[in-house]
Amino acid sequence: MGNTILRDVIVIGALGVGLVFAFQHRDTLYAMAGLERPARQSEVQIAPQPPQAKQTSQGSVVSIPKSHRDGQFWADATVNSGYVRFLIDTGASAVALTKQDAQKAGLRLHELTYDVPIRTAGGRNMAARVNLKSIAVGSITLRNVEALVVPEGLETSLLGMTYLGQLQKVEATPSALLLRL
Repeated sequence: MGNTILRDVIVIGALGVGLVFAFQHRDTLYAMAGLERPARQSEVQIAPQPPQAKQTSQGSVVSIPKSHRDGQFWADATVNSGYVRFLIDTGASAVALTKQDAQKAGLRLHELTYDVPIRTAGGRNMAARVNLKSIAVGSITLRNVEALVVPEGLETSLLGMTYLGQLQKVEATPSALLLRL
């Protein structure tokens, strides 16, 4: 009986140490598995704030903080009536929506015509041209924005030049991207 108790204590202790190790290295473990770690409520409260709008005499300015995780600029936006998380990509000629984000924006995928040839990091593909009623990033709302719906080969939606090109200025600083209307 003494050996059983000792064995159980060792097993429980090893499991505890393993759980602590996994928790402390969770970002690395998620990255190794090729997954994005879901945010926890406590992390959301201490994470950088979403884009914040400032009114200036020249118009609206939205500041988007650089991600500490990957060094990219990510923006949460309202597209039509849905919410989409965009990677801001000045190299993308158009706003590009994944199939899932197009559905969030209320687009009917089965009604789209995929006749626009495109080239992504994943290779050549076909996309559907759409006209979005609106895209709002912070206080900057643009209407009638041309976009592409990319059904395959695009991992995240891109906020490209059909949105960014309508702004007065897009300025990168070491810690943020400033969008000015």
